[in-house]
Amino acid sequence: MTVDLQKIKETSTDRVGFFRFKKFDAETYLITNDAGKFHFLNSEDFQNFIAWNFDTLADLSDLEKKGFIKNDLYQDAMIGSVAMKNHFVGVGPTLHMVVITLRCNHKCKYCHAAVAPMSAKEFDMSEETAKKVVDTILYTNSPVLTIEFQWGEALVNYPVVQYVVEYATDRAQHLGKQVTFSLVTNLTLMTEEKLTWLLDNWVDICTSLDGDEVSHNASRTGYDGNSFEKVSYWLQRVSEEKQKRGMWKIWALLTATKQTLPRYKEIIDEYQKLGLDGIFLRWLNPYGFAAADMDTLAYNSDEWIEFYTQALDYVIEINKWGTFFREQISSVYLQKIFNTYDPAFMDIRSPSWIAVGGVAYNYDGKIYASDESRMLWRMGMDDFLMTDPQQSGQKNYEVMMKSDITKIAVQSSTLDGLPGYNDHVYKPYLGVDIIHNFKTTGSLYTPLVKDEKMKLQMAILDTIFEKLRDPEVEKIFMSWIGR
Repeated sequence: MTVDLQKIKETSTDRVGFFRFKKFDAETYLITNDAGKFHFLNSEDFQNFIAWNFDTLADLSDLEKKGFIKNDLYQDAMIGSVAMKNHFVGVGPTLHMVVITLRCNHKCKYCHAAVAPMSAKEFDMSEETAKKVVDTILYTNSPVLTIEFQWGEALVNYPVVQYVVEYATDRAQHLGKQVTFSLVTNLTLMTEEKLTWLLDNWVDICTSLDGDEVSHNASRTGYDGNSFEKVSYWLQRVSEEKQKRGMWKIWALLTATKQTLPRYKEIIDEYQKLGLDGIFLRWLNPYGFAAADMDTLAYNSDEWIEFYTQALDYVIEINKWGTFFREQISSVYLQKIFNTYDPAFMDIRSPSWIAVGGVAYNYDGKIYASDESRMLWRMGMDDFLMTDPQQSGQKNYEVMMKSDITKIAVQSSTLDGLPGYNDHVYKPYLGVDIIHNFKTTGSLYTPLVKDEKMKLQMAILDTIFEKLRDPEVEKIFMSWIGR
């Protein structure tokens, strides 16, 4: 049955709520709305839906509850739902990435940060700079803040990590703000003393694990020793100590390279063997050292989509066998689809997180619109520097929020104003990566058909929605977002 587009254009909004749609397969249409609700309709029901033949719809009550058909409660319900989905718009940056040092004891093949050698101590953040950074972070208008220690290896400059945690904790208490901490580390410099202090001070710990020993050591080179052996040991130690304290399990991130793709089963098996309950399938980005070796490391979108689909199928099978294990990026999309309160995951939101969701503080105190923006600086492109260090945290915050970078980041990443993105059925679940687009196309305003990262997002959502039609898989997916 062919849909009559003219009939859609003429559909009265008196009873039919605003919706976007796509033909999902030969006999099915998918509809969504700005509250993030979705519904599948067969071709006949879709025709009746747009023609107001509601009496013929078996799902009439469900369509009303989701806001696709208007009733007396429609306006208030939609206002509340859309507000909840966009709750993050009303506050300033909540994620503050602090580059304690550029030094690292690894030189990973795909390193996005382009780290400095261990001898280059001039790339360490000083306590004086760290104090100004914390003052800036705590001046932001968000009541809940996360300070994340990032690139290079933060444990190289461990005393300043401790200083930031102690100073920020003390200042936050005086200001009535909640601050949490996250340490991104390769774990090879971890000790029992450091682990105890970090967990005593509620510093969450995240690491990178590129799979089994073969895959991990092949990607994460430059370490004097067996990197996998060290990481796997400390992964288990951190998990043991966190479990004793009733804390969440440690997270590990996989960055997939061309060599990784065929080994998805071995990699997932290794994650399970080490006691992890999920895996984050992260694609390669064209920053830092990776940009210089894309021919060896990179893959095209279709290859990554095939890898993701195969890996997700394997993860689903593991759950069918009775073991809880989730794919993390899928979990984020599922939260966006099903939860009333959007998770505001930084990489997938509108407007983008760039400048207004998360910012990066370089080792020298310079403030960038995002970590990727700072990575571009390492590649000789300083286009997204929001401000040099000012005389106070208040002045830093005022300058960065009023900067042209902030204004154009919001304008270029708000999907409601972007042709193609705004019209797409997946618009409620998408977020455009303007820095990736700038690096790959030279423009912040990249047409949808040229946006390779958006192609990946849409393929993930196609896969998720297809699998949601299977009740057994839907039950597994719901267990992922219930934790």
